[in-house]
Order: sequence, then structure tokens, then C-alpha cells
Amino acid sequence: MQDNFQYFIPIILNISRYFLFAGIPFLIFYILFPDAFSKNKIQLKLAKRKDFIREILHSLQTTFVLAGVGLLILQTPLKKYTQFYDKLSDYPLWWVPVSVLLALLIHDTYFYWMHRAVHHPSLYKRVHLVHHKSVNPSPWASYSFHFLEAVIEGMVAPLILLLIPIHPIALILFAFSSFMINVYGHLGFEIAPKWFRRSLLFEMLNTSTHHNLHHAKFHGNYGLYFRFWDRMMGTEHPDYVKEYDRIQKRRFKQTTPPTTSWTSGAIPVILLILALSALSATSSQKGVEGKWKFLDNGAVIRIYEKEGLYYGQLIETGNEEDNRKLQANGQVILMRNFKKESPTKYCCGTIFAPKKNKTLSATLVLENANTLRVNAKYGMLTGSKTLYRL
Repeated sequence: MQDNFQYFIPIILNISRYFLFAGIPFLIFYILFPDAFSKNKIQLKLAKRKDFIREILHSLQTTFVLAGVGLLILQTPLKKYTQFYDKLSDYPLWWVPVSVLLALLIHDTYFYWMHRAVHHPSLYKRVHLVHHKSVNPSPWASYSFHFLEAVIEGMVAPLILLLIPIHPIALILFAFSSFMINVYGHLGFEIAPKWFRRSLLFEMLNTSTHHNLHHAKFHGNYGLYFRFWDRMMGTEHPDYVKEYDRIQKRRFKQTTPPTTSWTSGAIPVILLILALSALSATSSQKGVEGKWKFLDNGAVIRIYEKEGLYYGQLIETGNEEDNRKLQANGQVILMRNFKKESPTKYCCGTIFAPKKNKTLSATLVLENANTLRVNAKYGMLTGSKTLYRL
């Protein structure tokens, strides 16, 4: 009986971790003291009870998946292929905190690229949409994943165990610190102290505002713990710092954005940040030309430049019948006469909506190297669509 109990330990730990670290913040911020923290609220609207129930049910599914992955690795012959060690004396004591930090770095890198992958149109609706139903996330959304995404998320554990030696204490510390940061990202309230904005930590670490903006806008800010990958790859949302300052101004009644205080010991980090910013700027200079796919209907257009203006030719629709019509009719130009106003903005053109048989004035905004937003206007009506680079 005692031997069998060890198989239930990962399940008990995961469920306890979820309800403890998500439940207590939810109780404080959403039930007991919502008025006291009203200035901290990132999105002023409130999620509904049905959203919380959906998030909890999907999160419970995820806890079982993560526990199953842990059991598969640590309670089967697969364990011998990992660097998991039981005796603290096998490595210096200082290796325990170092291994936790390394695990967080590995997880952040894994999460960033996995997150980018599940945002691809072919995977988004099938896998990642469940998580993004939480447009205004709460702590309960921290593990609210589709079953397949839960499996993909859980695969970081064997990756870490394969790459670095790790003790059970370090593994538990990683699991709990990882989830606490995850809850903070989905909290819905910004609780970072005032001094944080003026520190180097702001340049390196994500905040609740950072990830909340991803849920509100559905793109950008793909990192989990750090800003490094988003800044390096040009995927950090351009409004992030402005949005963070807006919330902090509401909280602390600041009249001007705070300035970062630098120290001489921070020079290596400063150089790293400058390098990441340069890479980010370089990635955004690919321009608007190329093939783009609409997220909502799967249509593909090719944007090209002609005599200083930019045009968009429809080369594929979202279904076979319309594709046959397209081939029969020849070239179809959906976008016309866009002029490059800045490296990221193409202004004052028109876009034709075939199904509505209307021509709309529009502006193209290159949000990052691989994401294009079309802002269209027809009379008093406005709207936007998102395209991804192929």
C-alpha cells in the first residue's frame, strides 16, 4: 500500500499547488478585497463566473497530465537516462539554487518557442484557443490548457532532467516558483512595487501587465519569465511599457514615467539589453513585402511594392471552391495604394472585402517581423484583422 502511495504523490502535489497558489490570490484580489486593489486592475472589466469554472476544469486536467509526465519519467526505467540525483552530497549545496535558475532559463526558452508555435494558425484553433478564451485572465487560468497543450507544456520536465543534474529539492523549488510566477502573470492585477520600474529587473523580467497584454491582444509577449526572447525576436508588444506606466501612474499618481537608475556593476546587462534591442529593430525591418495569411479565414495574400506603393494580391482563399473561382478569374488585388509612412506603418490605402463587396480605407501596421495588423474603416465603422507571415 505504501509503495503504491508514491504514485499518488505527484497528483496530490500538483492539485495542492494549484488550489493553494491560485486560490489564495483569487480569494484576496477577487473575493475579499477587490475594492482595495481596484487601482491595480489591469483590465477594468471583470471576468464571469463561467470563465472561472472553465479555467478550473481545464487546469485540473492539466494537473493530471503534468503528474503523469512526472511519473513516467521518475517511476519508470526512463529515469536512468536523466540526471536526477537523490543524494545532496553528490553535488555542492550551491548547485541546488543554481540548478533552479538554470531550469527557469531552460523553461523560459522552451516556453517561448513552444508558445510561438501554438500561435501558428494551423495550431491556434486546435490547441491554444482554450487558453485564450481567458481574454481577461484570473489566477485560475494559469493551467487552463487544451489536453494536447498540457502534454506539450509538461515535456519541459524531461528536457530539464536530461540537460542538467537536479535534486528533488531543486525540482520542487522549480515547480513551485514556476507556478507562482505563472499565477502572477495571470493575476489580472499589477502588484509590482514602485521601485521595480527604475531597476534593471524591469528590463529583464516579465510582469503581470506583460502577459495580460498578450491575453488582451492575442499576439506578442510570448515569454514566460523573462523579456529576453521577446526583445531579441521583436515580438514584445510595442505598447507594453506605455501600458505598464499607465497602470503605475493610476496606482502611484506619477506625473512622468520613472527613469531607470543604473549602476556600474550593471554594464554587462546594459550591453545585453542594447544588443537585444538592436536585434529586435533588425527583425522588424523585414518590411511588409511577402506572403501573409489571415488568421480568421486562412486566405493568403502576397504584398509587393510597385512604383513606391504597396499592393496585396490574393493568391489563396480559405476553401477549395473559392480557390477554383480565383484561378478562373485571374489576378485579384485586395490591397491598393499603401504608402510607407514609417518602418512599421503603411498608410492611406484601400482594401476590398469580397464577401461584403465593399472597399474600405485602411492602414497596415507591422507589429513585429511576423505579425501584420490591418486597421480598416468604412464610414463610422472600424475594425482590424491580424495576418501572419508565411
